[in-house]
Amino acid sequence: MTLFKTQLSGTHVLVTGGNKGIGKVIVESFLAEGANVSYCARSASEDDFATFNGAIEGAKVLGTKVDIRDQDEVRAWVENSAEKYGRIDVVVANAFAIFRSSSTDDWRQSLEGNVIGLVTLIEAAAPYLIAREGTGSVVVLSSVAGFELRASNPTGPQSAVKRSQAVIAKGYSKMLGQKGVRVNIVSPGHVETPNVVRADGTEELSPFHLGRKLMPEYMQSIVDQIPMGRPGQPQEVANAVVFLASALSSYINGANLLLDGGFSVTV
Repeated sequence: MTLFKTQLSGTHVLVTGGNKGIGKVIVESFLAEGANVSYCARSASEDDFATFNGAIEGAKVLGTKVDIRDQDEVRAWVENSAEKYGRIDVVVANAFAIFRSSSTDDWRQSLEGNVIGLVTLIEAAAPYLIAREGTGSVVVLSSVAGFELRASNPTGPQSAVKRSQAVIAKGYSKMLGQKGVRVNIVSPGHVETPNVVRADGTEELSPFHLGRKLMPEYMQSIVDQIPMGRPGQPQEVANAVVFLASALSSYINGANLLLDGGFSVTV
């Protein structure tokens, strides 16, 4: 019998899109488990976690500016992060390049960032994960929007690329699972992402709050279809990510964990 612990202390976790919203809470949750975290974002700053004091056992965090649409930047970030800590134990593919219109350019950029970028990330990290000899883990953030056509623009790329990410993860779960690396998917539904407070004290509205401001009736219609009667919280998503990344889920591979308060059973 083993204790119900994540056993993440001293590990090294990569998180894309780790400086705001769900990604930031994911980074903080790993630090609270004693894991060192390397995160990337287009707007990464040394101040992103300056006020966070929940890290334990000397866990450290380091941010790097990376555009996930740039394959060379993604590869360099993975390699530099691995060199700094001598290992990669977990990869969390959280970043999502948001392009919602039906234009060819938005489709192209979305595919470059969210599909080709994901494949580049996993391929670059795979040798380091395999070297962990059975404990390596990848968690891909997809979305209920990839399985239920609920995007605000049904002909935009969001639903298609979110489904693609889940399919890509399934494929790698089969290939890398044979080499001791688990690959799983977390598909959140409607999540109340927090606003970003800038260094000058001003706020940047999160996608959730921007939607509430611009499309209040649409946003409320989604909540009305959730059996639990509320949107999810970023910490609830982060909890699932940490679980799938950790030894607590050591025999889970290729799973798609829905976190939508039951929304998917009502549509």
